[in-house]
Amino acid sequence: MENSLDQSPLTFQVDPEHGAFRLSMLGIFFLLMVVTFFIMSLFISDSGLSLIALIVSFAVAAIVSRQIESRLQARWPSGRALKIDQSGIALLKKETVESEVNAHEPMSILLWRFPIKRRTRVPKGWFVIGCAVEQDDRYLPVYTFMSPQDTDTLNTTMRVPVLVSEKETKKAVPGQDSLRLAGEQRRLRQAETHRWTNGAEMSNEDFRQYLERLNEQFPQWMPINR
Repeated sequence: MENSLDQSPLTFQVDPEHGAFRLSMLGIFFLLMVVTFFIMSLFISDSGLSLIALIVSFAVAAIVSRQIESRLQARWPSGRALKIDQSGIALLKKETVESEVNAHEPMSILLWRFPIKRRTRVPKGWFVIGCAVEQDDRYLPVYTFMSPQDTDTLNTTMRVPVLVSEKETKKAVPGQDSLRLAGEQRRLRQAETHRWTNGAEMSNEDFRQYLERLNEQFPQWMPINR
C-alpha cells in the first residue's frame, strides 16, 4: 500500500552541535579563560589570591562562551540535512546523498530509546530516542534527546521500546515472547550501531515533525501503539 497524499518536501537541518562546532566552542572557552585570568592577575598582585582569579575567569568564560554559542550555532550549520518527499527519504551532506530510502519499496521503521546515565551536555536521566528507516539492509538513522516526561508522551502513540543489552535480553521469560523480544532487540542493536556511526541529531521539534510525516506517508510501516 502506498500513500498518495500530495505532500510538499520537508527538509531538516541536522547535527546542530557538530564536531567542528564543539571543538571551536572548547577553544573559545579556554581562550576566554586564559585572557580573563591574565587580566585579573594584573589587578591581583598577591599570589595567594590567584585562586580568586581562576574562579572569576572560569565564570566569565562560561557566561560569555554560552552567549557566543547560541549565536554561532545559528550561523554555522553542519552541512547535513534530512529531506523527505514523495520519492523517499535522503540524508544529505552538502547535496551529496549519504543514505536514502525509496518510498515505493518495502521498508522497516524502527524506534528505540535508552537513558543517559552520565551528565554531559544533556541532563542525566534524559533519553536518547532513535529512529531508523531500514531498507535492503541499509539504514537511515536519526535521533534526538528527550526528557522522561516527553518520552512518556511520545510512547503513548508510538511504540518506543527500551534498548537493552544482549545479556539483559536473555533474562526474559522463556517462551515465544522471549524469542520475539530477542529478535526485536537484535534489530534495534544493529540500528543503534548505525546511529552511533552516522546518525543525524535532530531537535525535539524537528524529530516530532519527522515522525508525524513518516506516519502520514508510511503508516503501514510505523510502530504504532494500538
